[in-house]
Amino acid sequence: MEDLVKRKNRIAVLSAAILCCAGMALAQSGPPQKVRIGVLDLQVIGGDETFAATASEQLANALTGMGSYNVFTQRVLEDAFQKVKLSFPQRCREPRCVIDIGSATGMDRMLYGRLDKNDNSYGVQLNLIDVQTRQMIGSLSLKSDPGVAPDALLKAAMAKLHGKQDADLSIKVATYFGPDVHNEKELAISSGVCMGAGLIWALANGGFKGMGAAPTWKAEALSGISAAADRIPMAGRPAALANSYLAVSDDAYGVLYNPAGMAWVAGREAAISYQYRFGLLNNVTASYVNKATRDIGVGNAILYSGDNDTSSSMTEMYYITAVAYKFNQLLSFMRPVSAGAAIKVSTKTASGNADATAGEKTFGFGIDIGVLWELSNQIRYGAVIKDLLAFDRVNNTVGEYSYTEMMPVTLAMGGLFKAGYTTNLMANGQIPLYKDQPWKMAGGIEQEFFRIIKARVGIEKEIQALVDTPWKFTGGLGLDANTESLLGRRFCFDASYEYNTLSLLYVLNMSMRFAF
Repeated sequence: MEDLVKRKNRIAVLSAAILCCAGMALAQSGPPQKVRIGVLDLQVIGGDETFAATASEQLANALTGMGSYNVFTQRVLEDAFQKVKLSFPQRCREPRCVIDIGSATGMDRMLYGRLDKNDNSYGVQLNLIDVQTRQMIGSLSLKSDPGVAPDALLKAAMAKLHGKQDADLSIKVATYFGPDVHNEKELAISSGVCMGAGLIWALANGGFKGMGAAPTWKAEALSGISAAADRIPMAGRPAALANSYLAVSDDAYGVLYNPAGMAWVAGREAAISYQYRFGLLNNVTASYVNKATRDIGVGNAILYSGDNDTSSSMTEMYYITAVAYKFNQLLSFMRPVSAGAAIKVSTKTASGNADATAGEKTFGFGIDIGVLWELSNQIRYGAVIKDLLAFDRVNNTVGEYSYTEMMPVTLAMGGLFKAGYTTNLMANGQIPLYKDQPWKMAGGIEQEFFRIIKARVGIEKEIQALVDTPWKFTGGLGLDANTESLLGRRFCFDASYEYNTLSLLYVLNMSMRFAF
């Protein structure tokens, strides 16, 4: 096995060396004093193939016109790969892939990006990378006034990317925050269906009975610890990171963690997950997220939790709709920050006759609010207040009584640090708002291998006076595959395991996420 690995490494090094020599030979055709730069074809949104080809040619011409570059188009780079019988990476739109192409073909710099056509205006996003240091030299996102030709915008973008001020440009430009999106109708319908299903199920379940009755609990007797199923860490990726997901919630898993993350979703995603908890509970979730507009994201989720004790079983259903708005430029010195809210409708049913809860049917309502703030390209901060104005209306059909119980509010904060392209560090903390609420501290590490495998570990600890609380160790693996050439953009499979130091009980999670 060791010899096989060494042989594969030698082949990879040899291939890279051959490509590098081919690239150097190509580069010698230009003036030696000029910087060799490879230009990948622009990803064009909103135009046809002819427009895309023309735009990529205009970008190369804008670089050539600067006089300091020896420009190599993607076609030239593809020919270099073909000469040594290697396939050129397609749909290469992330820094590591671009750097590999530049390194293999002997480039000094690489340029890539996208051009969006929005009616009669254009927006461009470009990234300039130094191949030798493997660092991003600069990136920008610009839009022009309506009616300005794309070649003029590309020339202005090249000038600004190389240090020119707005006053020195030939056209007026502004910061571009992404293409226009119009999915309002689709997401309004999906959210209405989700909330409507929850209300209909609650009505059929009998939880609405006695809604006008006065509550029978005493405020001082309330516990600050919630036993609701929506507090359980779900999905393979978040659970493997010990629930440290507040600052990461920009995907279909995030509906259950931080509603503010919905404004950061890249596009349409769906996810399903299954959890086998302690050998007693089966938890299942399904979620769907998408952008409603450029700045607004919406997510919907359904959570089912049921136990295996037939003598006194409890089932819970949660219907969640989360909406968030991203303030791309709230203040001139601030990076983007989003605020979101989630509405939760729940039903609970206790069957059997083993305890006093038998025959209970419950209707619940609650609101979560959250923020997600990008402090830099590598750091994010997230915070969530869960169960504001939340209550459960309990109707017991056996004992023939009803009462209302308020749910405890919780406050949690978290952070994300992107340590390069392959490593993410996450942390979460819960701050007590009640006397009996514990402090919670959790952290996780996610490491990428071979671009498609994600290894994750996490640790969580509750800090509570006079109580010996367990350490929770979590771990898992993920498979993240680019499926753009097939039915969708991305497919992810995640699995996790939780070990509790004070118990032999275990938790298993499996989940799948699709971007399409």
